[in-house]
Parts: sequence; structure tokens; C-alpha cells
Amino acid sequence: MNFKDFTILYVEDEGVIRSNVEKCLNYIFDVKVAKDGKEGLDIFHNNKIDLIITDIYMPQKDGISMMQDIKMVNPNIPCIITSAYDPKLAERADSCDLCNYLSKPFDIRELLNNCLKALDLL
Repeated sequence: MNFKDFTILYVEDEGVIRSNVEKCLNYIFDVKVAKDGKEGLDIFHNNKIDLIITDIYMPQKDGISMMQDIKMVNPNIPCIITSAYDPKLAERADSCDLCNYLSKPFDIRELLNNCLKALDLL
């Protein structure tokens, strides 16, 4: 099995974080990146995406609103939300039927493990 056959959409407004995580994920998967939920939604509609990793607080469109729009098109797509821990946000994330919620800062190995689980590769 070639993990590069799986495409991850990574949505993060913080440039340094986005760049570093993209580099790590790109070693294993095909990665598309967006700087906000609006751009993420556009990329989703124009590509075959297998997993979404998104921050919550972003300009243009937040991660939860983006996921609600995406779930109307593909209710089964797995998603991982990354954000500084906030119980109310975790509750909102659960309402989107998401795979997981990772608190920032997160360990890249933890993120990779969550990706493999979400894609049923473990």
C-alpha cells in the first residue's frame, strides 16, 4: 500500500505551523494546504480528499463551519480538528461527528497516528 495515494487537506492560518506540519505530512501522504476555511472548501470541491485536518479559528471561514459544509457533501469524510484546548470548542467539534480533536501544541507523531487511524491504515 502506498500512503501517497491518500490525500490530506490541511487547513491552518498560522504560516509557520502550516509550513512545518505540511513538510512532515508530505513525507507520507499527498497534502493540499489552505490558509483558511474558505480556501479549504475550494480545495475540497476541486480535489479527491481522504482526510481533513483543520484549525478552528481562522479568517474568512472557521474550521467548524467549513466542516459543516463539507459534511453536507460527504458525511463520511474523516476530520481531525487542531486547536488550543477549549471545552466549548471540543463540544462544537463533536457536533460535526469528527474523528478526533487534538489540542495545540500537539506532537507530530500523535498527529500522524491519528491520521493513520482515521484512514483505517492501522
